Amino acid sequence: MNKKITFLLSLMMLCLWTVTGQAETVRLHGAASTVDSLIAPYKLDVEKITGHTLSIVKSNAGKGLIDLADGKCDAALASASLDTIVKAAKAAGRDIDASKLVLSVAATDEVVFIVHPSNPVTRLSWEHLRDIHTGKITNWKDVGGKDAPIIIFTDATTSATRGLIKQVVMGGQEYATKAQALDFVAKINDMVAVNENGIGGIGKGFVNLKQTKIIESKKVERPLGFITIGVPTGAVKQVIEAFRDIAGKK
Repeated sequence: MNKKITFLLSLMMLCLWTVTGQAETVRLHGAASTVDSLIAPYKLDVEKITGHTLSIVKSNAGKGLIDLADGKCDAALASASLDTIVKAAKAAGRDIDASKLVLSVAATDEVVFIVHPSNPVTRLSWEHLRDIHTGKITNWKDVGGKDAPIIIFTDATTSATRGLIKQVVMGGQEYATKAQALDFVAKINDMVAVNENGIGGIGKGFVNLKQTKIIESKKVERPLGFITIGVPTGAVKQVIEAFRDIAGKK
């Protein structure tokens, strides 16, 4: 970030503190994709600009929303639409009223589908991806690959990534019963890397191209941001605006 801009923003926030009071600790819980792609790269800059300390808990979007509802954090980290994340929380057994929730988008990201580097398949349509993940297509030979069973890896059932794929690519249909839900999104890359017949949908930032390859397909874009109960105010608002400002300049 430009040092002059950083200095000016820091000076502005310093002036604001003299009016509004002491710096605060802002608790942010939720989507691993948002932590790795947005929060971690800019955390130190945002703390310097705002003067607030950020306390981060990385889990998934559904869990973050539950923490918000329970008062365990000031904002939940989002990696999909509000509707998708509410459904992710419901998958964890928690019904949350979305009427008072506000999603503040700070950046955008892309979900991609990865396979083992040895897999000869290089491109799949959304229809192919839908039929693979719902279990209608079960063998790679049916989409131009070798005669081998398809192994599906997904993020946790409470994750926004899984919910986004289900909503956008699968048309709301359920995952195949044999799909393997993992407890952390980065494990999808790890599992596909050691399974020649594997496939998984994952945030682009989690892909290790030394271990897996990305299948060509239509883009699946998603927002990265913050969910609050009501319009964000005070320290939370300042933190969100700082992230949005920095991410917009990158």
